[in-house]
Amino acid sequence: MRRLVILLVLGLLLGAALVNQMEQGAGYVYISLGDVVIETSVWFAVLAWLLAWGLLVLVLAALRRILGTHRVVSGWLGQRKSRNATALTNRGLINFIEGNWANARKQLLRSARYSEAPLLNHLIAARASFRMGDVEEAKRQLGEAESVEAEAGIAVELTQAELQLSAGNYEQALATLVRARGNAAKHPHVLSLLARAHRQLGDWDALRPLLPELHKYGLLEDAGLRGLEGELWQALLQSVASKPGASVSDLETLWRGIPLAQRDQLSLRVIYLRMLIDLGGHSEAEKQIIAWLNKDWQVELLGFLGRSSPDNPRKLLKKVKKWLEANAQDGPLLLAAARVALYAEEWDAAGQWLEAAYQRGATAEICCELARFCAARGDQPRADQLLAEAAALCVGPLPDVPLPEAKAAQ
Repeated sequence: MRRLVILLVLGLLLGAALVNQMEQGAGYVYISLGDVVIETSVWFAVLAWLLAWGLLVLVLAALRRILGTHRVVSGWLGQRKSRNATALTNRGLINFIEGNWANARKQLLRSARYSEAPLLNHLIAARASFRMGDVEEAKRQLGEAESVEAEAGIAVELTQAELQLSAGNYEQALATLVRARGNAAKHPHVLSLLARAHRQLGDWDALRPLLPELHKYGLLEDAGLRGLEGELWQALLQSVASKPGASVSDLETLWRGIPLAQRDQLSLRVIYLRMLIDLGGHSEAEKQIIAWLNKDWQVELLGFLGRSSPDNPRKLLKKVKKWLEANAQDGPLLLAAARVALYAEEWDAAGQWLEAAYQRGATAEICCELARFCAARGDQPRADQLLAEAAALCVGPLPDVPLPEAKAAQ
């Protein structure tokens, strides 16, 4: 209230002073612009200037409202196009998932112009084109994807590599992925696709250095790479063993470089023993088998015992007898024990264990081994019967066909 009174008083004083000034003299304004001369009082000039200023303010306000309305309309139209593009993109993605490649590509390309993520439209359209067998259009869409977003090079290269892998163009895919890895060395999906390409090409030596990174990113659990590590080490073991001049030492060096978790796999142990024996490492294979069986009973390993002469047959036989105390009904162990007994020239024990293995479950191998033993003991009829049984186990029972009668000896 106090302020209002002060403002009123000041306004009255200012108004009185202004009226007093106007009564004392109106002043004079003279403006000359070429041939045009304007003469007026100061107060009229001030009034004209205030009117002009007010008019300018009104015009500017009107223009602002008009332009604002235009922007609103433009924004509304743009939002409408964006909403339509989003809806069309969604329909295109649904069609792609459902396998309607032609409709998917058509809808994705129609909505790409106003899409908030045109890169996605072109990448999926490229995949749809590839599924339709239109490789050239797929390449063109990949080029469009790269043009709409300069930083999308890796995404484009990955898509291209996936399409090449799907088409079986493994060497082309590898070239694409090598380039992509140079641009993004630590991109996990690049590593995954690289591993798939090397796997398909059988390039195990190139794949081996990728293992640490594949483990780091947990990529070996992916469906596309499951079992890859086991395949890699099996292939490398076979590769080393098949090289000219390969030695037992070379194979053992590679084996020690294999992760422990893989060395515990039965399938890899079997491959290693087979390669070791092929290279003449019978003694090394025997020691390894004993060490493994003492720690982890795997009957599949017993088949390698007794296939070559042990360094000390009687010592090995003592070990086998201890195993038999706990696994007396184990067919593979009985067969292995019989073979070791034969090397130790324990004929009766060998015969007993062969018969026990046969009774436990006849296989072609057991039948052949027992037939050989019977023939050596002079029991040829039993040997012939066992060989016929072994043949039947291998090829199945023969049909009952008529046969010619044996001619009497002349």
